[in-house]
Amino acid sequence: MPVAPPPPRPPSLAHLAALDAVLRHGGYAAAGAALGVSPGALRAKLRALETASDMSFLAARAHSVQPTPEALALAAPLRQAFHRLEQALAPLGAAPLPLGALHGFEAALRTAGFAAAGAALGLSPGAVAAQVRRVERWAGRPLFERHAQGVRPLPDAKAVQPALATALGSFAALMARGTRLVRIAALPAVAQLWLAPRLPGLRAACPGMQVSVTALERLPEGKRAPYDLALFMGETGGRLLAEDALLPVCAPALAARLREPGDLSAVPCLEDSAWPGDWRRWCAAAAPEIAVPRGVAHSLYALAVDEALAGSGVLMGHRALLSRHLAEGRLVAPFAPPVPLARALRLYRLRPLRRGSAAERVAAALRALA
Repeated sequence: MPVAPPPPRPPSLAHLAALDAVLRHGGYAAAGAALGVSPGALRAKLRALETASDMSFLAARAHSVQPTPEALALAAPLRQAFHRLEQALAPLGAAPLPLGALHGFEAALRTAGFAAAGAALGLSPGAVAAQVRRVERWAGRPLFERHAQGVRPLPDAKAVQPALATALGSFAALMARGTRLVRIAALPAVAQLWLAPRLPGLRAACPGMQVSVTALERLPEGKRAPYDLALFMGETGGRLLAEDALLPVCAPALAARLREPGDLSAVPCLEDSAWPGDWRRWCAAAAPEIAVPRGVAHSLYALAVDEALAGSGVLMGHRALLSRHLAEGRLVAPFAPPVPLARALRLYRLRPLRRGSAAERVAAALRALA
């Protein structure tokens, strides 16, 4: 007989409450002071929540923390969900609620038994009974009738079950909505020239996923960065997506005027200000007999590419970023051979990704689209 997989674990209300407190009070220290717990305890709960939900909520700064866009999007709905939870349980008692016991308590109300509730949650009957006792201590009275044949919820406890189930479900819905968002940090040139043309294919490969792209000049450091994946040019690390090489490129009409590298002195030459040594590197390897062209520098590589496409000059091209234009013939390479670079386009995972998570699926799709 096949064994049914364990049910998905509901989000930890205690961990979500820690996130709510840190967002409302603006940091671990203020939230800890308000709740009477240590900042370290709150930080541990937030890290556990990030691991369980496959999301980042707080980005570390020099002397503070900054909420990520995912956290800011959750802030108001999370506060509303806790308000609904307090209202649902108001007939039994007041805040602070026994958050760690409410899932077991609701399941016991719904199934009218500890064993059935345990089966629904993947817990033992004893664990459910312990959660029910915690709620009863908080309420200050019995909420279940115990007898030899089992247990039965008392009327005032049974009456809160529908509203309690709805309130608990709202937390699961919030977290499920958030896990579909995957945040990618990318070098601006990579975002514009490599990633953007592949976004339609990425959406087709990962239906229902939301991808947010942030252009950064440097690869984010540390696991606290508010990104799941990163696309950057690097010599080591990550997953290789495309080798890179230097080669002058231009529009076909301009290429017709170029017979040999020395002809570059008669046409405008273009480069990216972030890679000012590219022309010198290419000349040293492929055309040492000519003077190094003094290129017109653009701060955005994609703008320099547009200039080359328009026939305004010869661009020192990066093959990893221009493969689509070269394949379509919109740009051509008048001189051979390309000069290989140790630096290549790489996909970096900025934190551990759960198997089957949205970020893991997007990473696999990016590798397939490379």
